[in-house]
Amino acid sequence: MTVLQFWNEYLAKTGQKPQDAVYNGELCFEDSGWTGQSQLNLVLGEKKTAIFTPFPSFEINREKLPVAGEVYVVEDTQENPCAVIRVKDVKIIPFSQISWELAQQDGEDETLEAWQEKERDFFEEEADLCGFDFDEEMSVVCEIFELVYKKN
Repeated sequence: MTVLQFWNEYLAKTGQKPQDAVYNGELCFEDSGWTGQSQLNLVLGEKKTAIFTPFPSFEINREKLPVAGEVYVVEDTQENPCAVIRVKDVKIIPFSQISWELAQQDGEDETLEAWQEKERDFFEEEADLCGFDFDEEMSVVCEIFELVYKKN
């Protein structure tokens, strides 16, 4: 099934009219492999309801910051559409000030310290790829989202 077919199925099953629904693009939670599938499973199980991205990544890649209300089709690692999510809120917070309450929405870790360690590793890799330096006071874009539709 193509993304367009999936989007049209979503509109039909939710009773939305195409002119009233804004499609903002596709989203995949990892590039490939087991990690991506586990992230997707957390989204589909509604355990993962947040995405955390270093703010400099948006600047360097000249990407627009996400906005509440945006809707994305979530794809699996094989680019098959499988869900639709809606951004509920966007917060920009220094890494060091992200609370456990917010970090829990990532859906994976048992403690704030475990989440920070995992994210620190991810952000350092992202920093190396994009050409910025990670530090604890770096701003992080926190997208809070909700699952609004998933393939049966």
